[in-house]
Amino acid sequence: MTVAKDSTERAALDKVNPNTLPDHLRLIALGSLLQGQVPQVRRNVDMDALGVDAGNLATLDALVLPDGGRASTIQRATVRAGGVTGELTVIAFGTTPSTGEVAVAPNGNIVALGTDAITDMDVNYLPERGDVLESAFPVVSDTLTLPDAITARGVVLLLDVEALEGTVTGRKIVLVPGSAPAAGQAALDVAKATVAFQATDAVTRASVKLLLAPLEDLCNVLEAAASVL
Repeated sequence: MTVAKDSTERAALDKVNPNTLPDHLRLIALGSLLQGQVPQVRRNVDMDALGVDAGNLATLDALVLPDGGRASTIQRATVRAGGVTGELTVIAFGTTPSTGEVAVAPNGNIVALGTDAITDMDVNYLPERGDVLESAFPVVSDTLTLPDAITARGVVLLLDVEALEGTVTGRKIVLVPGSAPAAGQAALDVAKATVAFQATDAVTRASVKLLLAPLEDLCNVLEAAASVL
């Protein structure tokens, strides 16, 4: 019986030649891979000291994560000290936590109720992998329309929004896609092609920071024919 030769990038990494290792690591974008696809753990997080972030609701304390490694799902959160202790209940993405709960916020940060005064938390989570893009666009009739090149790539998360021109400028609270923003808030539509603002904010230009789908899916890269041996 003849064993078929595996010439994929995955196989090349398994038996990597030290002389070509840097080429393979660049190909799979190792740094982005470690930050955006490998399970992460944060220990001894003092949520009470971190406090409120302007991109999230004012009732919540937020663990602000790196732009290229925001959270997708929380696996577990345990509190050693604070107004609540023990295992927190992990609730659905974008849901506002009540006491004893923890969630991934609409912009990918990890949030808990501020009045729980959590001072020592361990949290295990899976990150969202992608590429960060930040740019300013006009806002017409309370709607910022993203260019086709961006929407074709695929928007994963709205990480941050700042109104640059209008009646009420500054950072906005990011809501779940499809939400109707109140004053001081902004939200992607369900198709993730536009960003909506509240009419009374009268925003005419805004900067958005987006997490876009990677140009190359890791599975496709690993199963493609190896470009170096």
